[in-house]
Amino acid sequence: KMSKHMTSNMIPTPHELTRDEILNAVRDHFSKKGYKVLSGLQFGCELVLYADSPTRVHSDFCVKLAEYDPGRREYYIDWRIIQTLARSMPDLHKTLLVCQVRRVWSDEKGVWEHAVDELAVASEHAPFRYREKKDVGEQTKRLRTK
Repeated sequence: KMSKHMTSNMIPTPHELTRDEILNAVRDHFSKKGYKVLSGLQFGCELVLYADSPTRVHSDFCVKLAEYDPGRREYYIDWRIIQTLARSMPDLHKTLLVCQVRRVWSDEKGVWEHAVDELAVASEHAPFRYREKKDVGEQTKRLRTK
């Protein structure tokens, strides 16, 4: 267990995690919430989230990971990336989620765990805003007939 006498420089910080560890922590976080998690590279993000099988529904969320700057000891995303992604999400019928991963101590388990923070980014520019709003997982795909 973590001692009250441990100093802050003994606590693992986010920059000690590899990019793959961060991505896996976020992937696990959303998988535990029931989403199917796939690569989001085609949308300019790290991940996309499906409420059901990707063969049945379109993804509802794109996930962009915030970077950690050890010098400033904070997370960041270049504002131009946020602007570009936020503007493209309405056309893609998706919500942008910005995530960061923190390491937190679990007294119950006696180990370090990953905590994922989520921030939803929305834009006022939404060309489809007058259409009937569908709930998560209701963007079904049209079945092709021969």
